[in-house]
Order: sequence, then structure tokens, then C-alpha cells
Amino acid sequence: MKQIAIVADMHGNWPATRTLDRDLKRRGITEIYCLGDMIGKGPSSKDTMRWSLEHCKIILQGNWEEGIGLKQYPKDEFYYEQLGEEYMALLPTLPMEHSFTLSGRRIRMIHGRPLLADAVGVHREESYFRPLLENHDVLIYADAHKIGMRLLTGSKMVINCGSVGNGLNLNMVQYLILTGDEQDETAPFDVNLVTIPYDNQQAANDALEAEKRGLVKGDLFAKEVLTGVYARHPKK
Repeated sequence: MKQIAIVADMHGNWPATRTLDRDLKRRGITEIYCLGDMIGKGPSSKDTMRWSLEHCKIILQGNWEEGIGLKQYPKDEFYYEQLGEEYMALLPTLPMEHSFTLSGRRIRMIHGRPLLADAVGVHREESYFRPLLENHDVLIYADAHKIGMRLLTGSKMVINCGSVGNGLNLNMVQYLILTGDEQDETAPFDVNLVTIPYDNQQAANDALEAEKRGLVKGDLFAKEVLTGVYARHPKK
């Protein structure tokens, strides 16, 4: 049986990414797929991108890779300078999606945005997910920062892998482990939703310190990693 870790949304949170790395090594998992948003929001984007490049077999493009790679927002200069020319040039070349088969299930992986219009939770109506599941049995995506799984009618499955570095509702490292067989269609298909505590206070301190060096909204990122509550556009 093969184990695959599905990770995403490190968002420049190095304490959380180090915790993920230790857990993967403890479990002996070496095949890792990253669904994007390695960078942005947090203070240590070069560290989290370097980790992803060194450890992940597949890396998809998320909305932060697109925004930073194409320099869509002038306030993101902190990231441009931190990542450097080599990493910046790589961001727009990352693929938007990837499909593979495990235990007879055809699996589609995307980040979410920019392919989707917004960050989507697994609670959305089934009709929303149907077009995304065409010719596939399982959709795995990220972007919403809230780990979860939902079974749809017709033996379809929708899974959000959560966020490693910016988990919402549950401010822990969140990721998936898939277990299955690449050859045997009758083999079990297991989905393990993993959550792990990490040093949130250190992540917040890192963001506040980086804000002094130009990180935009570092205070809001600090609040998010400490509380698990989205802070950029709070509800009135």
C-alpha cells in the first residue's frame, strides 16, 4: 500500500512547516503533493517554498503564487525581494491541477483559486462540485484553510486538505494522508485527516517582527495563527 501526503497553504509559516516536516518523517511518508499557496501572508515565504521544492513531488499553483509571480499587487514587494529572481520566475510556471489514480479512484487535485472564483468550503451544494468532478471520483483541493471531507451521491467524494500554516477554525497544522494501491482497483482507499499543534506564538512573533521590515498586514496574520479566525475582512 502506498501513502501520499497532501499539503497546502503553508503561507510562509515556518514553525508550522517544521512541525509538518517532523510529522512526515516520523510516519516515514516521502511522497508529498503540495496544492499551492506555499507563500504569501506569512513572513518566511522563501523557507516554505524551499521546503516544498525539496520535498514535494508535485506542486500546484495557488492564488498567491499567481498574484506574487505575476506581480499583481504592488504592496507585495516584501515577497518579491525575499523570494528572489529564481523563485519568482518559477511561480507562474507551476501547473494548475493534477490527476492520478489510487485504489481505482480517479482523483483530481486543484488549489481552488485561481481556477475557482472564490475559496469554497465542502458544505457547498452538490451541484457546485459536479462539474469539477467530471470524469473523476474524488476532488481534493485547498484554499479554504478548513480541513474536511464530504461524500456526494453517486460515490463521489470532496476533500479539503486544510492549511499547514494558516488553519482556520482549528489553528493547527492541517493536512491529508491518502493510503491506497496504484494497481489494485479493489484495494481500500483510506483518507486520514491530520491535525497537529505547533508553536503558534512563535509564528505570530515572526510575523510581527517581519512587519517592521515591510511585511504588509503582519499583525493580521499574527491574529489568525493565534486565534484561527480570519482577520483580513472581519464580519461586521
